[in-house]
Amino acid sequence: MKNWYLNLKEKKIFPNILCFVVALPGLFLLVNGYPWFAIISNLAVVVLGVFFLFFKRYITTDHYRIIGVLLIIYIYFILSYFISGQPLKLFFTYEFLRHDGSFFFGYILFFALAVPFLNYRKAASIYFKILFFTFSAFALFALIMFLSKNFSILFRFQNSEENFTAFNLTHNATGSVYSLVSIFLLAFFLWERNKKFKIVYIIMLTLCLAGLFLTRSRGSYISFAVGAIVILWIYFRSFKKFIKALLIMVAALIPIIFITGAYKRILQIFDFKEGNISWRMILFERAMYMFKQSPIFGIGFGRFNDISFPDMTNNFSFNNMHIFLGYPKIVSFFMEGNFVYSASHAHNSYANFLAETGIIGLGLIILFWILCFRIIFRGYFAINDELAKKIFLSAMGGIIALFTISFTENYFASPTILMCISMVTSLSLGLCWQERKLALGG
Repeated sequence: MKNWYLNLKEKKIFPNILCFVVALPGLFLLVNGYPWFAIISNLAVVVLGVFFLFFKRYITTDHYRIIGVLLIIYIYFILSYFISGQPLKLFFTYEFLRHDGSFFFGYILFFALAVPFLNYRKAASIYFKILFFTFSAFALFALIMFLSKNFSILFRFQNSEENFTAFNLTHNATGSVYSLVSIFLLAFFLWERNKKFKIVYIIMLTLCLAGLFLTRSRGSYISFAVGAIVILWIYFRSFKKFIKALLIMVAALIPIIFITGAYKRILQIFDFKEGNISWRMILFERAMYMFKQSPIFGIGFGRFNDISFPDMTNNFSFNNMHIFLGYPKIVSFFMEGNFVYSASHAHNSYANFLAETGIIGLGLIILFWILCFRIIFRGYFAINDELAKKIFLSAMGGIIALFTISFTENYFASPTILMCISMVTSLSLGLCWQERKLALGG
């Protein structure tokens, strides 16, 4: 069987097909209302990774550096799940893996793409083309519908106005990935040397920015701004050029902001008495209270939603209301047999992970993404290739955007944004390894 595989590899029958299959999940980032499309496409990549691991029997050295940390995180979270009294039979249910346990699915591409069974450069190129075409097309239709006041499809009435959601369930999910894709397009525009393609990228970037603003997702606005600022700085590495580019970008954004009416939502960012912000502050305080009960290990992975409160105010207490076992204020776990699987969370990844997994859990997550950023950052300055530069700059901007937007939602465990950033980051790690191997004549 191994000879059969080597023969096919020799004839180069599979490369393009494999790259396309790996890039396919990029088509389904705007359809989480129909989750099986994303699930099947991502599982196809996982199956390929497992299949080729049988023949390759090794993973890339750059993936090797971060896979160890990810394995520790998986083991730690699984142990946290069971120690907090949650049963084995529920761990494998769709409801758990779709909601509280979505973390495990969101990071699985790092394992699958660690096996070098494809050309990372070609796969990344196809993936970005799929992303740019899909998101630009959806944004164009959304803009036409918005201007014609036709909200029959692609929009949902949320927060007292029509928000662009595509076929996702919420405007925040759509906004999060539009934030990433807009950052990717900015990176590709900056590094593009062909004037015709540069024009194409600026058109697609304009459309995707319009789509981003139509989502009315304030956290996504902020994450794009921070991610864009970081990649502008990394690209120019000159204060004068950076300031000039930043001013040009701000000037270009102003008409888009007013055409889409996004200025109203931007102003609400600074209104701390607004309903959504007030409720998030309540959730944050509850998460911090849970964290204080067990600051080292947290109250148990997936347990945030399981704790009910008798009212909607800040005046709540665990005293004589919930079952905690351990040493209060040091190490204690929530042990009641109440299991609630929903999309609810602390609306802040840092608070959510501190509450459920403690300082250790959050520290491991942050360490993981810092290691990814560090490897790609080094690759960006070491490899002199235009496409590689585009991909690496995109990944770095995406990671910064993820860190930023995670202050507003639990995006360290949200499958929609993670399917995108995990793919881009893992392909970037593979490309770092591949380009360095080619430079050494491998």
